[in-house]
Amino acid sequence: MKINITNKEYLILLDILYIADWIMHGFYTEDRVATKKYRDLEQKLFSLAKEFGADDLIKPDGKDGEFFATRKFEDESLALEYIEEYEEESFWDELIERLAERDLVHKYGPEIMKLIFEAEDIHDELENFKEKYAKEFEKNGLKNLRLS
Repeated sequence: MKINITNKEYLILLDILYIADWIMHGFYTEDRVATKKYRDLEQKLFSLAKEFGADDLIKPDGKDGEFFATRKFEDESLALEYIEEYEEESFWDELIERLAERDLVHKYGPEIMKLIFEAEDIHDELENFKEKYAKEFEKNGLKNLRLS
């Protein structure tokens, strides 16, 4: 099977590949064996950059011939904006979730986590804790967060 895409669609694909690579490898300094098949496909698609007129955005590394996004790609692509937006939203969401769960465990003990989705009143209390933190962080960010 062949897939025909336009130059514009190729640029969109580059954004998608960059975002996916960031999610899979952003916190790793060494290659991950588990994601090799994704990296291989990414390299295959990056190698087509010249054919799609994007050889100023994707270039081979002189050392091993692997392809990488150039500084121009990073400056012009919307991928980093989407990544930053995702990271910002997920930070607050995860912080709120973990603090609310911590408060519930502190109030009722560790066994409460097993009941959260079974008992509606406990689930409602978790949601109340989350709402409290969401309002606080929306209003003040991390300004009032203190560790003792």
